[in-house]
Amino acid sequence: MKTLEELLFDYTRGEKTLEETNQALKELGSTLRLDPSRNLFSAQELMETRVGETPDEANGWGILDHGVGCMEKVRVVGGRTVDVDMGQETAFVYMAGRRYRLRGDVLTEED
Repeated sequence: MKTLEELLFDYTRGEKTLEETNQALKELGSTLRLDPSRNLFSAQELMETRVGETPDEANGWGILDHGVGCMEKVRVVGGRTVDVDMGQETAFVYMAGRRYRLRGDVLTEED
């Protein structure tokens, strides 16, 4: 059985739909669910999303996990989130099958 993180990687790569991901999360025993009004990626958004060798090469759409029990869809341009600055709070962005640590509004490799 896949881990929660693997399920999010599959979803952000466009390999699973939001509905399939929510069903897999339920089967995993997780209380987390992706909200169709907050977390749905369009086919166009998935096609626009790219990551590279370094976090500053990331562009497109991801899911922000900031530890409050729900996740938010976020836009990333040049390795920085648009309209989101987490300051000193711990947060992560799942994007195109990768996980980045978010420091302020900058994607970074994890510690």
